[in-house]
Amino acid sequence: MKKRAVTLLEIVVATVIFASVMAGLMNIFVAAKRYIIHARSRMTGGELGKVFLTPLQMSVRQDTWSDSNNPLATGTRYCDSNATHHQEPNCPYASNRTFDRVVYDAQYEISDIPDTTLRKVVLRLNWNESSP
Repeated sequence: MKKRAVTLLEIVVATVIFASVMAGLMNIFVAAKRYIIHARSRMTGGELGKVFLTPLQMSVRQDTWSDSNNPLATGTRYCDSNATHHQEPNCPYASNRTFDRVVYDAQYEISDIPDTTLRKVVLRLNWNESSP
């Protein structure tokens, strides 16, 4: 009878091929996890935008509209931990701006709309995503 065995070279080649396939699959899983974390952070930011804008709705009053202390006075305000920024007075505490160990910071840009008595508020949310 003729016996046939697997040689060391065949085992090494099979191991290299298997390792290459597994490395490719691991890269796909890591990229997918990173995408999921980014999508979750964007969705949380969108929902959290309501938390940042809700206190400003209480400042829409005709008797204080032209007051410089009104939170809707024109200019740029921040809701973050930087002491050099002009902070929004109704800014949520950092604990209320933190989800999944990600802290969300806000920047408000309030400007007059020409030829009206209206103001436009642009809210920009910033956060640092953690790595998977």
